[in-house]
Amino acid sequence: MTAYQLSQAWNDLRWGTVMPVTVMISSKLVQLRAWGSCSLTVTDPARLEEKVPDPDNLTAYVKSLIAQSITDMLGERSGEVSDVTQLTAITAQTIQALQTTLEPKFNVVGLRLKDVTIETIESL
Repeated sequence: MTAYQLSQAWNDLRWGTVMPVTVMISSKLVQLRAWGSCSLTVTDPARLEEKVPDPDNLTAYVKSLIAQSITDMLGERSGEVSDVTQLTAITAQTIQALQTTLEPKFNVVGLRLKDVTIETIESL
């Protein structure tokens, strides 16, 4: 028997960047922080248990995946903007890009990302 159940859900799981993300915008270093929430369901309990055997560690694992992905995304997008407000503007495109990046990362471990939100991207 696995520690997880098929269709087991986590709703409104909060995530955030632990450390500021440093990016280059218009030849200036800028530090950013981001946070939001997500909802997940289990699609493959056995595969999930292989990757995260202890359910008590699941939220830390999920938060780490999201923080890593948002950090990478902010770094990539920083080269496309000329002003920090363009990068910190939370748009449907930004959220969709994050969801698109995260879905395969969760699918491979037996989770389905139902939704992800970005509540804030702020410059420090």
